[in-house]
Amino acid sequence: MNRLLTLGLLTGILIAVAGYSQQSNPPLPPQPKSRTVDYFRASHGYGDGLTEVVDLSQREGFQAVKTLDDLAEFASKVQGAVGFTAHPNFERGTRHAHAVLWYTKLSSTRSSWALHLFDKQEAQKPPGHAPKAAALAAAEAKVSGKMDAAEKLIAAGGKNGVKLEGSFSECEVLALAVLRLGGSFEHQGKFTTGACVGCRTVAPGGTPSACGIGVQKKTHWNCCGSTNEGGYCNFWKLLASQRADK
Repeated sequence: MNRLLTLGLLTGILIAVAGYSQQSNPPLPPQPKSRTVDYFRASHGYGDGLTEVVDLSQREGFQAVKTLDDLAEFASKVQGAVGFTAHPNFERGTRHAHAVLWYTKLSSTRSSWALHLFDKQEAQKPPGHAPKAAALAAAEAKVSGKMDAAEKLIAAGGKNGVKLEGSFSECEVLALAVLRLGGSFEHQGKFTTGACVGCRTVAPGGTPSACGIGVQKKTHWNCCGSTNEGGYCNFWKLLASQRADK
């Protein structure tokens, strides 16, 4: 009997000691993952020029990407990527992000989402600095590759001018090719006194909701700001001129 009591007492002591040990040494909180890919926020943006990006949301595995560190690792796997960019609220659930392959303008940081580069020296370059020669060569090849398509669009448009369809980046490349060939563009807006659209980008002196001509309540094409009802659309020509001056 005494032996059984002794064994029971010892068992109780061991259980109590183990419980105390667990209480006095709680498990450590999970440690954040160490960064596997170095990246640096650029001192410039990538707007006001041609760019080549890859939509990361369309790539397998994107669902697991939650943080900028995750995004850097994910983007680094895209062949030719020099960095990445994402919506300002990406880490809070706005799931828009791109790997950046090249860009032809080191613009103001206000002209684009924040740009993160894998090369620290490139990231430190200020707005207005010359782009990489490889980026300019890639852009030239991209525009040159659309010359045949532009020639066909000019022929199809006839006296009405070229009508462009597609994403902005696709249209911009085609527009540059059309301009090189001396082509003109069909208006893609309305001749009106309000409802400014593309004209806000190329007609200076306006407000966030109206271009400089719309502010004056003058009738104009809301795609480019032209006050000539019978002319061609000047949007792409004016945009190209603006970007060349920056």
